[in-house]
Amino acid sequence: MCGITGVFHYRGDGVADPVLLERQTRVIAHRGPDDSGAWHDGPVAFGHRRLSIVDLSPAGHQPMANEDESVWVTYNGEIYAWPELKATLLARGHRLRGNADTEALLHLYEDHGDDLLEHVRGMFAFGLFDRKRRRLLLARDRLGVKPLYYHDNGNRIVFASELKALMVDPSVPREIDEVAIADYLVHQYVPSPMTPWRGVRKLPPGHLLVADAGGVRTRRYWSLPVETDSGATVEDITERLRAALLEAVRIRLLADVPLGAFLSGGIDSSIVVALMAQVMSEPVKTFSIGFEDADVSELEHARVMAAHVGAEHREFVVRPDALALLPRLVWQMDEPFADASMIPTSVVSEIARRHVTVALSGDGGDETFGGYVTYPWALSYASIDWVPAPVRRAMRVMADRLPPHHPLGRKLHRAGLDVVDRHLEVMSHYSPREFEEIASGSLRQAVNGHDPYRAGRDHYRRARAGAGPFGALLHVDAMTYMADDVLMKVDKTSMMHSLETREPLLDHKLLELAATIPFELKVRDGTGKWILRHAVRDLLPPSILERGKQGFGMPIERWLGGQFGTLAREVLLDSRAKSRGWLDSSRVAALLADRALPADRRARQLWSLVCLELWAQTWVDRPREDLDRPLPAVPGADHGSAAATA
Repeated sequence: MCGITGVFHYRGDGVADPVLLERQTRVIAHRGPDDSGAWHDGPVAFGHRRLSIVDLSPAGHQPMANEDESVWVTYNGEIYAWPELKATLLARGHRLRGNADTEALLHLYEDHGDDLLEHVRGMFAFGLFDRKRRRLLLARDRLGVKPLYYHDNGNRIVFASELKALMVDPSVPREIDEVAIADYLVHQYVPSPMTPWRGVRKLPPGHLLVADAGGVRTRRYWSLPVETDSGATVEDITERLRAALLEAVRIRLLADVPLGAFLSGGIDSSIVVALMAQVMSEPVKTFSIGFEDADVSELEHARVMAAHVGAEHREFVVRPDALALLPRLVWQMDEPFADASMIPTSVVSEIARRHVTVALSGDGGDETFGGYVTYPWALSYASIDWVPAPVRRAMRVMADRLPPHHPLGRKLHRAGLDVVDRHLEVMSHYSPREFEEIASGSLRQAVNGHDPYRAGRDHYRRARAGAGPFGALLHVDAMTYMADDVLMKVDKTSMMHSLETREPLLDHKLLELAATIPFELKVRDGTGKWILRHAVRDLLPPSILERGKQGFGMPIERWLGGQFGTLAREVLLDSRAKSRGWLDSSRVAALLADRALPADRRARQLWSLVCLELWAQTWVDRPREDLDRPLPAVPGADHGSAAATA
């Protein structure tokens, strides 16, 4: 796991600036504390920060070239099943200087060109330069586990693992994209390919980019399948699923450094830990995070699972003073981001890094196997879809006369929506109607005509014919929320502490199998992940196997009366927040004082606004030369983050 940067003048006679490249690479040093490297040749330059995982020797140093130095690469990620791929390359006559999987990219490109991606199984983002063809290839893994940002000005392209590395470049624009701000308020993240800055983009998951004298162009090289197999028996599916799960875990255990796992006590992380225990010869090192409020903490369940497999277990409690982490996290996330679980994820990553360099996680199971409560909700709402459309539209008109947060109004409004719009609204922090209330007139005017649900609807339409009306919702969440929220959070918070995370449940071969499983076997009788539970029923204790979904969040609604409430008032009533012109100041003040709104929803919405304003103070208000470090402090938050309890 590493950090990459690069620049290429694909038109004209521009020359890469190695001094600027060094600064860009240094600002992401947390992604690779073990080694740094740079290579430049006229119009092109690559930078690299290395976190040594496989082959700790200098043979893994990057940027790396093939034998005749006609192809260079800077690479972040891991290629799984590397021993098997290495044997294949050697059989083809390739010479390898060491045991680092980086060499695979160089030789696969020699053999297959851009089609090398069909032969790579793993998580990755890389830049590869072909000197003979004067051509840059950028690529990002299929699900978007590893991030990749870029800016193209028509003659020159710059790219990096994190947006902060681009923002220290004086040529990269700092012009706010109002559509991105609006989408953030709705979704709690900025959807791909947008970033908060005009002209700066994220390469979407499963895409590659080519830059040469002909310009810059992108294309999708992989798509999640949407055709289900209704003819397979439960026994056959169970057997294949169990084998795929075991293989996905096994191939992610290759490392020359200590390795462990995050354990929440939920189904997904418990499966990963159970399978690790089957394969590993020593006890699995597990790490868990909880809260002082027992009813929202999963530590008890994590202890049960750890004891079940004989794990070497450590757990920690997150307290309200963890809000002191916000300045560093807001800077680390690069973009406006309001998933509050970034705090416990950062804390557990920090603690795990004291003992291991690699941690496996259970991310991806909910979107793949139907774990979120929103899927049974979708089924229950669908029971009213038999009502004629004109009647449901009338119900929606009635609802729109009530405040967006009115319980009856919310139900009537959703009754008038179709399956996908209803789901997208349930997933939103601010529904489009709530956005109209909280956004300023100038922001509403700037984004007039923009549909924040368009991408979700497009994914849904693509998947519905093959996956069905409810199975397609899982596809929507995998392509949007998982890639731009869950995986972005896990990558940046773990790499903040130089910890590599691996997600077996996002193995693309496992996902291709899971996509063929009918929705009815994923959500059955109101229970999510039914087929997954069935496939691992002998691996987990009954108390874990029968658990429902519990989100990995923070009890911020309980902190409203304390440190978070103080923080929200100080940040949102600040003159800088009022002067930005993004929000309706009177509505923000009303939200701060409103006790009628359900506490959890009020807390989530205030959290979104606080994170947005802290992002602006970090990235908009400061001069470019200060962007290589976070804000020094947050008002209203004490220092400290977590306390060990075991």
